[in-house]
Amino acid sequence: MMNRLRERFEVTDDAEWQLISERISKVMELRRSNLGGAIRFRAGGGNPGGNGPNALQANPEQEALLAAVTDKLPDAEVKARLERLRAARKQSEAKLDQARDDLRAVLTIRQEAVAVLAGILP
Repeated sequence: MMNRLRERFEVTDDAEWQLISERISKVMELRRSNLGGAIRFRAGGGNPGGNGPNALQANPEQEALLAAVTDKLPDAEVKARLERLRAARKQSEAKLDQARDDLRAVLTIRQEAVAVLAGILP
């Protein structure tokens, strides 16, 4: 996939591509980690990403909330865990936004358009 992106970005300089590809990887990694918990919940648990480098990372706050719901803990505990999950998600979104900004900073406008069309940037 990265080779196809390099071609579409029309990057011939290896040093330039190194910088761009690292920032693309960071955005994709953060997106995966932000989506991982929701995918696991809909799938009924487990780790659909497997054990490889693209495996979805567990979110401790989401796991704690899932346990509270599954174990039918009191509403006050569910609410506290829900608030912690929302705070963690907000922090994760801020990291993703920063990674996207870092990527945009090294792209030309044409490359940014390619990244949007490829689903890397919103």
